[in-house]
Amino acid sequence: MKKYLRHSLTFSMLATCVMQTHAEWVYSKDGFSIKPTAELTYGMFYSDKSYNNPESETHKYWHEIYAKYGFKSTYDFSNASLYAHLIGISSATMGDGDAGGFTTGHEHKTSVDEWLIGYKNTASDKQDATLDISIGRQKVIIGDGFLVAGDALNLGKGIADELNRGGGYYLAARRSFDFTTVINYTPVAGLNTRWMYLESDNKAQYQPKLWATDWQYTFADNDIGLTYLQITDVDDPANETDRKNLKDIAVRGKTKINEQLGVAAEFVYQDKKHDNENAWYVGVNYTFDQLKYKPTLGYRFSSFSENYDSLFYGNTDAGFGTWFQGEVAGNYAGPFNSNARIHQVSLQASVKENLHLGLLAYKFDTIKKTYENLDGHEVDVFAVWSPTQNINVIPLIGFYKPKNDIYHLGTQVPNDKTNTYGQLILQYLY
Repeated sequence: MKKYLRHSLTFSMLATCVMQTHAEWVYSKDGFSIKPTAELTYGMFYSDKSYNNPESETHKYWHEIYAKYGFKSTYDFSNASLYAHLIGISSATMGDGDAGGFTTGHEHKTSVDEWLIGYKNTASDKQDATLDISIGRQKVIIGDGFLVAGDALNLGKGIADELNRGGGYYLAARRSFDFTTVINYTPVAGLNTRWMYLESDNKAQYQPKLWATDWQYTFADNDIGLTYLQITDVDDPANETDRKNLKDIAVRGKTKINEQLGVAAEFVYQDKKHDNENAWYVGVNYTFDQLKYKPTLGYRFSSFSENYDSLFYGNTDAGFGTWFQGEVAGNYAGPFNSNARIHQVSLQASVKENLHLGLLAYKFDTIKKTYENLDGHEVDVFAVWSPTQNINVIPLIGFYKPKNDIYHLGTQVPNDKTNTYGQLILQYLY
């Protein structure tokens, strides 16, 4: 208990410092500006069941917290600007460790989270080409995160000490690639091209080096995207993975058929050393704009072949239900977007300007059941309440029912009964 209090006091002091900095110190003169940036996130979690380890306790209760703090500066001159970011991070996991056994509750770390320098021009006309070049340590997202949503896998000491990134497994505290070069070039209005070189220092990801290009064309209410990604090197002396020279070719599209109905889809062809894999999804959303609160009903089907490598997938600003599918399944129990077909039904509405409610239901089907059978169902109910512009309060309760327990090709301990899962996340963002 004393250890928990010590960590909580440390992060409370950090929060006070960043909020005071926000309120008292912003500098701007002769085209140069520098301002503080702060992000503080705290989560409390409970799971009635455990996963992946038959010797673990049947329930888990843990805390995760991180604080990001630093500065962003810009120097503006004629039709262009230079910019630089320097942001640190402190993170920790406390308590029993997470339900999947990836953390032990004894992780904490302070390090540099982001540093970068960049240049971008400012188009004087919509037809002018725009260019944005940045180099450094930063988070990179491609599309809606189906392939890449930052380097966000934050394992702790649960599997091996050398994989520990310092706590914050569920919150994905550290999301920056170790080194990046990113070029955003818009030659004409509506067409955005990106060229990226990314290096990861994440040992759980085998520290890959990769490059990618992404092209997206937007016209009217339609988006069409094309991505090519290739891993050029990995740190894998034991040959545990066949990621080296892995190539992904992805095509995606999104359209609004009318004011109520929207459709999105993506297909990925994956070329690996020993086989070829694929993944794809199609989703439909319908907004009942004649009803009170204008609720949106959605359905999405996604499929991931038996040995598909899901790489750096993850959630984006779209929130729950992006590509961690199921708060229990997607984070602790599996499947982890491989060897699976997943049905998702969603119902969401903003009942007030600052209060969003949602319900997500999943059905998980394992494609090949020889070594594991992760069939199951999950229902998650959540809210996002923003009492101020900078604060979010996000409660969630989930119910997960696997078909099998850990003794019958599943992962849940100690049985296959329904797991009740809850979490509360508090955020301060500036």
